[in-house]
This record gives sequence, structure tokens and C-alpha cells, in this order.
Amino acid sequence: MSGFFGIFNRNGNPIDKNIAGEMLETMSSWEPDESNLWIDGSIALRHAMLWNTPESKYEHLPMQKDTYVLTMDARIDNRDELAKELTLPDLPMGEIGDSEFILAAYEKWGEECPKHLLGDFAFAIWDSEKEQLFCARDHVGIKSLYFFCTDDRFIFSNDILSFLGCSEIPKGLDKNTIAFFIKSNYLHSKQATFFESIKKLPPAMSMIVTKDKINETTYWSLEKSPIIHYKTFGEYVEQLRKLYDDAIEVRLRTDYTVGSHMSGGIDSSPIAVLASQKLHKIEKPLYTFNWIDIPEDKNKYEYEAWNFSRRIAAGEENIIHEEFKIDPAYIEQCIRTHNIFTQGTMYYWGENYIQCQMKRMNARVILSGWGGDELISYNGYSYISGLISQGKIFTAFYYLLQEKKYLSYSWKKLLKRTLINFLSPNALKVFRKLRNYKSNYRNAHRYRYLTKEFESFMKSHKDAEIPSVRGVRKNQLAQYNFGHIQHRIESWALMGQSNRIEYRYPLLDKRIIEFAIGIPEELFFLVECKERFLIKMTVSDLLPSDIVWFAKPSETKINQSLEKDYKNVLKIIRSSMNKIDYKRNSYIDYEKLKADLNKIEIDRLEMREVEKIVAVCLVQNSYDIIKENF
Repeated sequence: MSGFFGIFNRNGNPIDKNIAGEMLETMSSWEPDESNLWIDGSIALRHAMLWNTPESKYEHLPMQKDTYVLTMDARIDNRDELAKELTLPDLPMGEIGDSEFILAAYEKWGEECPKHLLGDFAFAIWDSEKEQLFCARDHVGIKSLYFFCTDDRFIFSNDILSFLGCSEIPKGLDKNTIAFFIKSNYLHSKQATFFESIKKLPPAMSMIVTKDKINETTYWSLEKSPIIHYKTFGEYVEQLRKLYDDAIEVRLRTDYTVGSHMSGGIDSSPIAVLASQKLHKIEKPLYTFNWIDIPEDKNKYEYEAWNFSRRIAAGEENIIHEEFKIDPAYIEQCIRTHNIFTQGTMYYWGENYIQCQMKRMNARVILSGWGGDELISYNGYSYISGLISQGKIFTAFYYLLQEKKYLSYSWKKLLKRTLINFLSPNALKVFRKLRNYKSNYRNAHRYRYLTKEFESFMKSHKDAEIPSVRGVRKNQLAQYNFGHIQHRIESWALMGQSNRIEYRYPLLDKRIIEFAIGIPEELFFLVECKERFLIKMTVSDLLPSDIVWFAKPSETKINQSLEKDYKNVLKIIRSSMNKIDYKRNSYIDYEKLKADLNKIEIDRLEMREVEKIVAVCLVQNSYDIIKENF
């Protein structure tokens, strides 16, 4: 994952080298393999190279060609296809970097070029002839692009930290974002960050910046994916497997060690197995990490997925598998040092451990099955309500009988699960409040940890929730558009920067998610009374049969173990509070939190209450980190 930034003085003033130097110093903290700064009058582009693909070692960025200058963080996957259409250097393909493909695409197609690129990318091209800056972000948003803009200046980067190195950029926090985080423990937004002055370019968008205007264009939309119809179910499986194989193949293009998540489920495990088989052909091992902590009782049904990871790894000679358990002291240290403002809000602390292990092995790629549940391996929820909304009552009743047989639900539970999707947004909100009345009542104390001014703001702040929709397709698109998928992607990208780690997501390959949206909805419901039948048939040769068709157990025991750890974390936080001099801010009243934690019985708290306190601590700690360093 390379780092880059740019400064464009829209007022025509020459670049202040001190400002560029400040940003350069901040971004260079992770020791890039190569670093260059290009300045010409009112424009400056910088690139901090992380060698990853074999071809990247032949690249020197920013790259100038005729009237264009490029800086980027990108992996282009359709190189062979593009090579037939573009004018490229007369060199072996193995010596042509992805930057050459992007610039050649811009030369041929201009501002339409992102439509022709397949892969993960964020880039900026300065066009001196047009005196404009062209920026683009990939279809799904795997690569990030942040920007700060005024009438006089436009600054962009793929790393929020680089903005904080610039003394001229305001560091004021966005109270809406902080409020959302404290309420929800995450940040789902296609444009907002924790800083008022710093925004994100949304996925699948390009931007043109000149001295007079800024134009943003959406160049791709998942909603417009082409309809896909085959004659037989086998044809769907065959086509998906082709896409699946290639999505993994192109993401193994690296000169360094490869790692992978492997939780024992149907998303990450087949990816790891197929990747290990492909890497075995070139005599490279795959390092895998079990995402679930080592359980106290490995034989319990709830931990079957954990055992599956061990079995799968043992069956593949090319997998080196690691199991781990992080203790409360480690989690507390992560909470104390993790800056949610610049490192993301997806804080599964085991990922910190995985990144550190990968860094020690000089590994630069982690494969992840993230995004599968929401799209290609979606479980078909809301399919029946979609049929009812279309007036297909008898068909809906037929599928309802199948669901009852397979899931063994009572009619009361089954009907509630189906009909809840017909509530209006306001009625649904009331229903959720009634369902969670006890928790909401007990969680009301969270406001006691806020300053009076921010408490008043929080009470008037509106929550953002994934809307209740009817039908598989609408549900998939709602989860995608809500920002749920991007939240984890962007967090891990920010975390991975300092560890020189790049995340790659085969199940979020543009071709696979278009396939997921384009195929008939019924393929996601129960087929032969089996859930997630399409994806399971696609990968059935990669895993033992009993693992493929295993019905996912309740995660109650796993969650109880996590709850116990977090309560012990709060006890550590409580004991260390008196030793730390926290800085006053406009959001958290830490004295109130300290007093409350000294009075309450932590073991009697619900997990939601624990999570709210952790969220408050993360805001306070992140504020202190920013104030101490910038």
C-alpha cells in the first residue's frame, strides 16, 4: 500500500516547500521503499512507494509523461486486456508498472478511464495542458482518497495523518461524526471523517479540480449491474467459479509473503485454500490466522468454526496456520494507543496482532473474505418479504414452508422475521425501541460521560440505520450503499499503512459483486433446503463436505467470552485512570467517567454498556494523541 499526496494552489501561487515538507515528514514515518516529491509552480505531487507487485520495483513515482504527471496507490488487474488497447512502453510485461497502464488509459480515454480499469486504485493525474487535477477512486472503495479544499487550495492524500502534518489545515473535529461513533461504535459514511475540514472521495467517483471549479462524477453504479440469466443452475456455479479463481489469482501478484484470514467459515476458508494451492505452484507458503480467539473448551459446538480452521489448515501442506488469544491487558493497550481519528473505527483487536505478525515476516498482503456475507454469499434474508411485496402470495407461502423446515423456527418467530420488513421506517424505529427498551433504558447513563454541551447535542442527534427493505436485491444494495462494507476496508487500510500491509478482498472483486447483483434473487434463498447453496456449491471441492454444509451455530458462547474479556479490560482502565493526566475537550467529561467507573459493578454491566464506555475512552484517548502530536 503506497502513500501519496498532492497540493494544488488554485490561486496560482507557487507551492510553499515548507508545507510540502511537513506533509512529507508525517507520511514518511512508516519508512517507504522509495520516496519522491515533484513540484512545478502551483502543483506538488508526492509518492511514498511500497514495493509489492513485482512490477512496482520498476516504477518511479510521481511519473511524468508528456503533459501528465501521476501519483497513485493502485493494483490494476486487467493488464492483459488493457495491453491490447493501450500504447505502452516497449518492454516485457513484467517490467511495466501499473502506473503506465493508468497513464496510458488516461491518454486514450481521458476522464472516462476509470470505467476501463479493473482492480483497486486511487490516483491523481495533473494535466498541465488543461491546468486541471483529475482524481479517481476504484469501484468499491478498496483504496482511499481524502481531500481538503478551499477556494485557494486543494490538498489530497490516501492517508489522513499526512493532513495533520500540514500546519495550515484546521484540525477541528466533526461533532456529528463523534456523536455517531459514540452511539454506534463505528463510522459509516461515504464522505465524512472525524475532521470537519477533511472529506472522502466516495467509491466509484472521479473528481476534476481546476482553479475555478470542482466537478465530481459517479462513473459506475452497482445498481446498474447487468441482468444475468443462464439456463441451468450448474452454469451459474461454473461462471462464479471462474470469477472466483481469477479474483484470487490477480490478488496474489506480489513479491512478498502472503497472509490470509481463515475463520473456518465459507468466505475466508475457501479463499485461503485456493490461494495456498496457487502459491504452492511457485513454492511460496500461505500464512493463515484464525480470527476467533483460542477457546477455553475447543470441543463445544459453538466453536466448531475454530476447529474447522485447524482441520482445513492441516489438510493443506502449503498452509502455515497460527492460532492466538489476546488477553485483556493487550486489548487495553490497544484502546490506549489506537487513534480512531486517523486509524479507523474497526477495532477488532486481533487484527492488530495479525498485522504485527505479518510485519515481522516481511509480508505485505493479507487476503480477507470480508464483504461476502453482504453480497455473493448472502443468506437470502428478506426474499420472502420481497415475494409478498410483489403480490406472489402463494409462492411466498411455499418458500416460507421451506424456511420453517430448514431453520426449525416457530410460526410466530418466522412470521415476525418476515413481516417486520413491512413496517414503515417510523414504525420500525418504534419497534426497535420497544424490543430494546431495557437496554436503551440502562444505556441512557452513557450521556453522563459527556460534557453538558455535547450531551445536549447528542440527545438531538439522529441515528443512521440500515433501512428495512423487502427483497434480496434491495437488501444487498442497502447494506452496500450504507457504508457498512467500506467502514472496515477504510479502517484496515489506515491501520495497515504504518505496518506496510495491503488488504485484498477477492469477494469484493467488481466482477463478483456485479454477478451477485445480476443473478436471480431466488438463488440466494434455500436451495434443496440448504442455505447459501450457490457459494457452497462453487467452493465445494476446496473444503471437506461436512464443513461446507455445516449450519452456522449460535455465537452466544463466543460473545460471552468476548464480554468477559471486555469487562476485565474496563477493570484495567479503571485502575489506571488515576495515573493519567487526560486533556480537557468539548466532548468527554473524563472526571465523570472516572467517578462512575469507581462506583459501578462492572461484572453486572451489559455488553452494550461496556461498548459505550470503550467508545468514550477511545474518543478521549484519540483526542489526547492528536493534541500531543499535532
